[in-house]
This record gives sequence, C-alpha cells and structure tokens, in this order.
Amino acid sequence: MGRLRIFLCGLNSVKATALLQICLGLLVVSWLIFPTHVQQAWCGDSISSSSWFMDMNRFSRSAHGSLKCERCHEEMIGQGKVHPNRKDSTAMKKVSVRFYDYKRCAACHPESYKRYLVGEHAKALIKQKQDQRLGNKEAPPESLAPTCGDCHSSHYTQAKLSRIAIGEQMTETCGKCHPSQKMSYLKNLHGQLGVFLKKKASAYCTDCHGAHTCESLKDKEKALTACRRCHRNAPAGFAGIVIHTGSEDISKKDPKKQANMALIGTVKRIGQIVTVIILAFFALQTFVWILRELHNKLRGR
Repeated sequence: MGRLRIFLCGLNSVKATALLQICLGLLVVSWLIFPTHVQQAWCGDSISSSSWFMDMNRFSRSAHGSLKCERCHEEMIGQGKVHPNRKDSTAMKKVSVRFYDYKRCAACHPESYKRYLVGEHAKALIKQKQDQRLGNKEAPPESLAPTCGDCHSSHYTQAKLSRIAIGEQMTETCGKCHPSQKMSYLKNLHGQLGVFLKKKASAYCTDCHGAHTCESLKDKEKALTACRRCHRNAPAGFAGIVIHTGSEDISKKDPKKQANMALIGTVKRIGQIVTVIILAFFALQTFVWILRELHNKLRGR
C-alpha cells in the first residue's frame, strides 16, 4: 500500500487524470457486462439439414456413408406424386424433410424411433397434421414440429463422436427452435461446465429432457427424476430450481414460474445496482484521494 501511495504521489496531473479515466472506464465496462448475452464457445458449421442435394465426399465420411442410397430411399412419393417428377418445376424447392417417410429409420434405430413416437415432438407433429386435414392454416416454417431430419443430418452426421462434441452439436441443434432455452442453458452452470469448460460429466439437453422423448419437465415429479440421474440424493425441493430463465418463453399457463422469474429479475437488478454503487464509491474515493495527494504535493508537503 505504501508503494502505491509513493507511485501516485509521483504522478503529474496528466497521468493522474488518465488513471481516473481508466477507473471510470472500468466502471462503465462492468455495467455493460451485465446485460451482455453469453456467446457460444465453439465455432464451425452446425449440423446441416437434410436436402435434395448432397456432398458425396461428406456423405462418404458420415455414419451412413457405407449404406447404399436405396437402403433408405425406395420409391419416394409426396402428395401422391412419385419423385422425381420432371413435370413439376417446383418439386426440388420444397423442404425434403416434410416428404420423407421416417418410419424407415426404425429398421436400424428401433428404440430411438419408439421413443420419438411417444415424445413431445411427435405429438406436436400429429396435432399439426390433424389441423391441416381439418383445413386450418398451416403453421409457419419456424413453428413446424421437428421430424428426424430436422434434428439429424441423415447424410452428414458422423459416428463415434465424443460426448462433448455431441453435446455441443446438440446445444446448437436444440437452440434453433429453442433459442431462449439455449442462451439460459449456456449461462447456467450445466452449460458453462459442459460447453465452455468441456466437462463431459456435466448435463447436456438430452440428459434432462431425453434424447427422443423430449419431455418438457413442467411436472415436478418428472423434473425430480431427471435431476436425480446426476444428483442422486436430491430432495424434492431440488426440482423447484429454475434452470431456463429466459423471460421470452415463460408460459402464461405457469403462473408459479412467472412469479419465480419476477423474483429472479428483481434480485438480479438489485445485484446490478449494488455492484455499480460499490464500484462508483471506490472510484469516487480514488478520485478524492488523488486530489488530496495532488493538493499536498502542490503545497510542498
């Protein structure tokens, strides 16, 4: 502390002003950090969606690269028309994942397909098809229930990836439809350990929600069961912890979560205000102390 005082006493007014500006700059930066969104800790292309066109070099290196095309693609029929239909100039512009019959996936992935059929995505898909048959307006593309091809790139997905690599891809894939949950996950301890610090023991999306069942975990019993997969001795109150804190996706049907989110938001704002007050206090104290030292130096003390 004595050395610091000697150093500051030796500063001229220009250097003292610069030091004060640095302190104020740090104060502003600390304030701006709070609302800043967490950015993804990895880079690279996300899993490409299935399409009519494919890169054979990438396909040969994928998990399905050893399969012949006809193993998965037999006679392709969409809306009563056989593909390829050379008379329809718009056929190749339509989304391929809406035409493919994913029952064929069950031939090699029976358990995964069974779980998908009882999951939330399949239920949403059935409801959308029923609405379509009843003549209701079709949901916008970003709201369509996902099929196998929306989450898995059947032509390019690689086999034998590490748990961390799968977890990173999973976070990006799930985040396409659930961006708020993705951001809140990356801010949570699970995401920070699993994605940023690459700790394979941390929980990824499917560890809590299931790989193909994709349960919402709004039910406390289901949530507690998911928590106890890693936290074996977790008490009943453990399931009440709010993991996804994104305010954009709070359901109006869940007033308890709304109340919890309001409380979390209030505590967060109080924490920000207290932090800024503390930083401002120390910045002001430093400023006054510098002025006093300059005053004493000018008086010849």
